[in-house]
Amino acid sequence: MRQHAVFAILAVLFILPGLTYAIDDLPPSFDEVISLLQLDPSVKRRALAGEIVMLDPDDSMDRELAIALVAVIKRPYNEVIRAVKGDRLFQFNQFILDFAQIEGAPDVSKLQELGYTATEANEVKALLAAEPGEQFNLSAEEIARFQQLRGKTEGLDDAALIATVNNELRAFLAERLQRYQEIGLDGIAAYQRSPDDTTSPVEELNAATLAMEDMKRSAPNFYRILQKFPDARVQEVEHRFYVFKLNIDERPGFVLSHRIYFFGAKFALLAERHIYAPHFYNSLQLVAGVIPHENSSVVFYGNRTYTDQVAGFGSSMKHSVGGEQLAMGVKALITDIRAGLESVKAK
Repeated sequence: MRQHAVFAILAVLFILPGLTYAIDDLPPSFDEVISLLQLDPSVKRRALAGEIVMLDPDDSMDRELAIALVAVIKRPYNEVIRAVKGDRLFQFNQFILDFAQIEGAPDVSKLQELGYTATEANEVKALLAAEPGEQFNLSAEEIARFQQLRGKTEGLDDAALIATVNNELRAFLAERLQRYQEIGLDGIAAYQRSPDDTTSPVEELNAATLAMEDMKRSAPNFYRILQKFPDARVQEVEHRFYVFKLNIDERPGFVLSHRIYFFGAKFALLAERHIYAPHFYNSLQLVAGVIPHENSSVVFYGNRTYTDQVAGFGSSMKHSVGGEQLAMGVKALITDIRAGLESVKAK
């Protein structure tokens, strides 16, 4: 299979001539996608028969878990788009405990409803004791910030402790998001893993974008958004920013998300970046596209998640297990969306 096939599939859904801003062009047909990317013709046959076809994109680095798929939903394009406009193509919805959509410049006042709760006091205390490592994704400056706060919270009861930490948490999340909105990827601070070692989400997200380098030819404007945000903007493409409170690996944490949307009359394209994750994984980038096919819709989905927990000794086994878990999660997501839409038809 051609390298980075599904990510290139997604690229051809967004063809832009030159520097034009007219982006609602006629997308390639299902057959053209299969031919262009040198996929086995059985991919189309299997998808049309109802299989969610899992593909294996090449890794962009050794700490990456990558998954891609092609599926057919037996409902017209317009109906599928109405359903996915509610963010249903995004993988982590099932883990969301709470969220805030940030409109305009981020500041602490927009995050007042988010924070740790009384049942999460142990996580708060662990955060105050954070050190370089994988328990929390924090920069050296952020670790020092919470350690300094620890000295100021000695003797507080749990309620006061949580309230104090939540204020600091909201401030550092707002600051991270503001730097990204103003500077882009280069504004994302690295995670301190040891006194001498860091993990860079910038490096990871650049690698995820580079894995779609075919988009430079077929979709330069959209590729430029991923590569050059905030300097690159395209008319009719919407940007949304969120702070999500997730339950990840039985631990609460807060994620900064940048979502990019285009819903056209002929095709749709969605992308998401997690520019900050609290633990378990470092960053992710996913892209999903929808095109019409006869009276059905074809969904293409690709996800690259980066985690230090698949690196090092035994990484091949961890990578295999982690990749399988990721694949099953994405497959379950698409299965649920398709079942919900197709059940409407059955009624």
